[in-house]
Amino acid sequence: VPRARAARARHPFSPRAQTGRVSDDAFPAIPPDASVLVIGASGRTGREVVRECLSRGIPVFAGTRDGAFDVAASLGEDVVAASVVPWTTPRVVPVRVDVTMPETIAGAFSLDHPERVLDEFSAFQKLKPTLVVFAATAPARGDPDAVDRRGLAAVARACVENKVPRLVVISGAGVTSKNRDSPAYKFLNAFGGRMDAKARGEAETVDSFKESRRRFEKNESPNEALISGCPSYTIVRPSGLLDKERRGVTSLAMNRGDVAAGFLSRGDLATCALACGFDARCAFASFEVYERGTAVPASTLSVAEILSDPKAARVASILTGQAFRENALFKSLFDASGAEQKKRDASTREATRFERTGFASWDDAFAGIERDAFVP
Repeated sequence: VPRARAARARHPFSPRAQTGRVSDDAFPAIPPDASVLVIGASGRTGREVVRECLSRGIPVFAGTRDGAFDVAASLGEDVVAASVVPWTTPRVVPVRVDVTMPETIAGAFSLDHPERVLDEFSAFQKLKPTLVVFAATAPARGDPDAVDRRGLAAVARACVENKVPRLVVISGAGVTSKNRDSPAYKFLNAFGGRMDAKARGEAETVDSFKESRRRFEKNESPNEALISGCPSYTIVRPSGLLDKERRGVTSLAMNRGDVAAGFLSRGDLATCALACGFDARCAFASFEVYERGTAVPASTLSVAEILSDPKAARVASILTGQAFRENALFKSLFDASGAEQKKRDASTREATRFERTGFASWDDAFAGIERDAFVP
């Protein structure tokens, strides 16, 4: 591609060329001028997205509320070397992004780093994000409406206004209105209306991209429309996030319609967020992702099924009566015919009816992605 060759010619010491690329799982091609803004970089998921960017040699702007991001403290000493282009420029640039303060959002899209060490890096120092990953969420005692709804909507509008090619939103499984009666929805919503805020944030994000989607639908070559400045979104809905080693795309399953949820490592989520952000097929799409074999219906998602801590999950299971209902003695006394178990099994089969799994690569995983329905 002539454009790609020209870009490399301008960057003989390309930041990405300094440490190499991770080649597992046939990751989508990364544009030579790519850079990622991670909003919520200091959170557990945000940190993993920053780590993933570094492992693939992608310059990353770490957006935090106070504008500070210490690579060694956040990711470990072993990552420090990968966070700096040899001799010169930091590959991780801390940026203040408090989504409850609109002026800090605007500032993140007008980045200007005037330092100059070598001319080869001058363009890198003035990069603007080509991909934004929204990994922020309100803390337990915070204001979900300010962060998960209004904050996300403000970021979405900024992406459209600044023609950022893609916004990836890390939302959550079970957030749509069809799942309002699930125990997990009710439990999480008790914390300041968290699930309601996430659902509205998703809806307002989609609405912000409506005009861009309209142009996209009219273009005879949709992929070319994306390349030529048609901003798009992707909404990823994980659940039951675990702080454990990533297993790779071959161990994952994907679904659509917010009908299923399952467990997933934060590392795998971070890889998925970046991979879909650089794949044109994921534009204007929403999907669920979880480890294969862990799916449960989102409509009956329990509190225990969303907690990553095994001890906390066990306590929740006991307090909510789930452990008692799953006890063999209870089943023998109150469900001797197995009717309730059959009902649960049928619900799981229905929830996984559109599940896709058995992926050999990310290219394989995104081959079956369906875009969200468009209402002009």
